This record gives sequence, C-alpha cells and structure tokens, in this order.
Amino acid sequence: MKKLLFTSIWISLVLLASAHVPGDKTPDIKAIRNFTRVYKNASDARWESLKDGGYVCRFVQDGVMKRALYDNRGGWLTTIAGYTAEHLPNDVRRQVRSVYYDYSILYVNEINMPDKPVSYVVQVQDKRSIRIVRVVDGEMEEIQEIETL
Repeated sequence: MKKLLFTSIWISLVLLASAHVPGDKTPDIKAIRNFTRVYKNASDARWESLKDGGYVCRFVQDGVMKRALYDNRGGWLTTIAGYTAEHLPNDVRRQVRSVYYDYSILYVNEINMPDKPVSYVVQVQDKRSIRIVRVVDGEMEEIQEIETL
C-alpha cells in the first residue's frame, strides 16, 4: 500500500510539473462542475491544460494555495495543498513533533486522492539536516534526509 501511495504521489507531482502556459484549451465542463461543487469558497482559480492531457486548477482556499488535477474527461485525480505548520492538523503536527521535537516544520504538502487516505509530506529542519517525513493514516515514515552542512 505504501509503495502504491508513494507512486501515486509521484505521478501527481510529475503531472503538476508538466503544466502548460495558461490558455491552451478550455477545461472540460465536468472538471469545472466538480471544482465549483467541491471548492465552494475558492478564489483566484486559474486553469491550465497539461502537456499529456488533462487540466490543473490553481486556487486559494481558506488562505492555502491548492492545485486540483483533472483528467481529459474532467475526472478529478488529486488535489495538492501547500502550507506551513499553522495549517497542519493538530494530530499530525503532534505526531511529527513527538519524534522530531528539536526540528522546525518548514513546509507541508497535503495530498488528497479519490478513495485514498490523506497523505502529509512534511519537511522538518534542525541545525544539521532537513528531513522529509510522510504521514498517512497515523503512520509516519521518514522518506529522505538532506544534510545542510
């Protein structure tokens, strides 16, 4: 399950990186309907088409930058939110800090996908390193360490 989730996250990030310049083509009406139904209080929505098909909508919701990805037919694929520690749910923040108590939380990517638990990819930093930790369904795993010296 962890490998599948990691692969799904990786694919989502690759799709985001392959975004075109805005204005290539109009998003599928199904994507727009899904977006307006799910993200009622979203603002500053900007749609872009992706090189290999599909769409990404970048927007702000509750003060958080988000990106929602849709396939060619307007089906929702994933939503990725990026934020700092103050938006991280308290239980996830406590879990990360219980192990990385001497670290500061730098940044969080929250990844939502259909029929999958929410995944939090948390970057924490101390004086010597940055560590990237993934939290899914209450399970925490360190996925990368970067020495900063």
